[in-house]
Order: sequence, then C-alpha cells, then structure tokens
Amino acid sequence: MTRLLDIPVQVECLIRQRINRFVVEVEVEGKTRRAHINNTGRLREFLVSGRKAFCIPKDTPKTQYQLFAVEEGGLAALIDTALQMRAFEQLISLGIKPWDNIRILRRTPRLYSSVFDYEFERLGEDILVEVKSAVLRENSYAMYPDCPTERGRRQIKELIRHVESGRKGLIVFIAALPNVEAFKPYVEGDSEVARLLRIAKDTGVEIRAISMHYEPMQQNIVLDNPDLPVFIPP
Repeated sequence: MTRLLDIPVQVECLIRQRINRFVVEVEVEGKTRRAHINNTGRLREFLVSGRKAFCIPKDTPKTQYQLFAVEEGGLAALIDTALQMRAFEQLISLGIKPWDNIRILRRTPRLYSSVFDYEFERLGEDILVEVKSAVLRENSYAMYPDCPTERGRRQIKELIRHVESGRKGLIVFIAALPNVEAFKPYVEGDSEVARLLRIAKDTGVEIRAISMHYEPMQQNIVLDNPDLPVFIPP
C-alpha cells in the first residue's frame, strides 16, 4: 500500500444523527458536537447512531469538527470527497501506472451546461475528467450512486457528447472503502446512471476506478489499487 495523504490531527467520535445535508451530530469525549460533512450522498450505512468515526477540528460558528471517515473493521471508509480528491491528485503526482504521464491543466473546467473536475493532458492529448465518490458497498464491490443524481446523469451525457465530437473523456470512481475488489454502478440507486455508463463505455469514454481507505492507527490515507476493475453490466 502507498501512503497518499497524512491527517495530522484526528479526533475519534461517535455518530449520533444527521441533522441535514451538511451537518452531523457527533459525540466527542462525552459531549455533543456538530460536524460538517463534505459529501452529499445519503450515506445511510455510515451515518448510524453509535458508529465510531473520525473528525478533524474545525473552528467555525456552526460546526466544531469535520467528519471525514467512518470505522470499518479496524480500518475506515473515507467519506470526505475533498480529501478523496487531494489523495487522487497525490496519486497523479507520484506517477503510478496507469496515472503516469498525466498533467493537470485545469480544475473545474466548464463544458456545455456542466462543470467537471479536471482537464488533464496525457501524452499530448487533452482529457475532460469527472471524478465520482463510490463509498456504497455490496460485498466486495464499491458502488455509485447511492441515490438518484440528475447532475451525474447530465455530466455523463455531456462526456458522451464530448467524445462523439472527437475529444477525450474520462470518468474516475474513487472507491474509498477498505477491502473492495471491483467497482460497479448501483442500479437501484439510479438505473439511468448505469445505462448511461454502458453507453459511455461503448462510445469511448474511458472509465476507471481506484481504491483507497483511511488507516486510523497511522492517521493516513493509503492507496490499495490504482487500477481497480470496473464492471459495467450490459
């Protein structure tokens, strides 16, 4: 495993309840506190009362912590999408295959009616890139999405259009869970996303996945597989 990112200050907590899309009530050293959450998915399997989790102190008026990971069998799922992206960029900087020969040209490029995550340059070709967080588990599979996503559908459609025009497109799924062996779309979460991913693959949109997780004892995010198998059902 390759260390991608250190978390120098970690605070253990217990999940109490999700207050709204961005705030979770947690217990820290017996006291109730509010933690910001940087993930708009439902996360129902993680945000369970009594579940052990990990926060970063956050000195803001409304929240005292940032909830970033949830314990899973002594390891932890990394649910914070901003930290997932930082770890992904570190992977690119290390040049580990198949992420070698890549340079980040731009962040948040706009195309059609969508904002994407990156524009890469790889061996002289520009690639439009969208990154998705896959932290829903089914046995050894990591999955996306855990709920209907109009934005996700639109972005896949526009990447298909982009590739049909002769350009390059890439979708990356970050499986931020310990002990996963492959990625697949969660049909029950959004069947249209699964259908569009099949069309995207057939059109020539590159679809890849990577797996990583958080190591609470070492306080770092580690890479498990830089080229996680991707299964797109017919």
